[in-house]
Amino acid sequence: MPSATLQPGAPLDNTMGALYLGVVGSAILYGISLLQTVLYFTRYRRDPVYLKALVFVTLILETLHMILIMHAVYYYLITNYYKTSELQVVVWSVAIEAVPTGLTAALVQSFYAFRVYRISAKDVRLTGVILLLVGATSACGTAWVILALSKYPSYDRLRTISPLAISINALSTSADVVITATLCYMLHKSRAQSLADESFLSRLILFTINTGLMTSLCAVAALISIVFSPNTLIYASFYFCVGRLYTNALLASLNARSVIRGHIRDVDSNFHNHNNGNSNNNSYPTIGRSGVLTAPVDIVAATELADLEAEFYENGGGYSGKRKGGRGQLASDERSSAFGES
Repeated sequence: MPSATLQPGAPLDNTMGALYLGVVGSAILYGISLLQTVLYFTRYRRDPVYLKALVFVTLILETLHMILIMHAVYYYLITNYYKTSELQVVVWSVAIEAVPTGLTAALVQSFYAFRVYRISAKDVRLTGVILLLVGATSACGTAWVILALSKYPSYDRLRTISPLAISINALSTSADVVITATLCYMLHKSRAQSLADESFLSRLILFTINTGLMTSLCAVAALISIVFSPNTLIYASFYFCVGRLYTNALLASLNARSVIRGHIRDVDSNFHNHNNGNSNNNSYPTIGRSGVLTAPVDIVAATELADLEAEFYENGGGYSGKRKGGRGQLASDERSSAFGES
């Protein structure tokens, strides 16, 4: 029996079968992202508008992507059932689906780049490197879509621009690795001796790694598939899921704040009680001149990126008093508001 390739008459296991499995996996992840979106808008009603807009836009893009890949599989396996010649044609939805995926990845990676900018004491060069990788990925993705729609209407001809697809996955993976490594390094550099429970910092670093791990692994899997199995569509089964993983990583990092904050408050309360002997002290340690985080509340603020976290840093560990409760007062209700709780 001939191997499953894009050649006419060959089995469909590694071609249309791979597309089908990619749609199934993507649909599962889409359901998870819907659940996470509901949880986000339910629990964090006080989040800044830009965070809500980011979540909303990524959900719209993911919905569009889901529609496009469902159309592609339906076109090949239902509408053109038994028409082997049509299986060689790159249907428009297969090419267009790369657009919402690319936009989702660019938005989420830009969000993380801004996180790196804030936590690295506004290091422009480091942030610029990340944004350069994101921009290069977007440029390669745009070029691939244009070529796929105009000059390479068949899968056989589409293989001639596989180096472009390889570049997309390689650049995207590089951006993820740089972002994750930078965040972990900055957290590791924070002064762990100020924590009552040093293991908390390790858990926070592990969480940071996990938010970027799945997208990197999926991109690497797609890259390996393109390089070692160019005559199949195995890479598509991974690529169909990349955008969904970016969305879920973003939502997981936003929704996990309430859990992280629960640990932070316990540890931070113990820290201040031990050092000041006053459980009602509302004065938080400031961030050091070197940009090193000095207390648990600083660490969690750096991972949240809401507007009031920016106010926290700019006011030397206190709040300006724009919210109720008086100038510099951090009452329990304000603490919930500052971190986006409803």
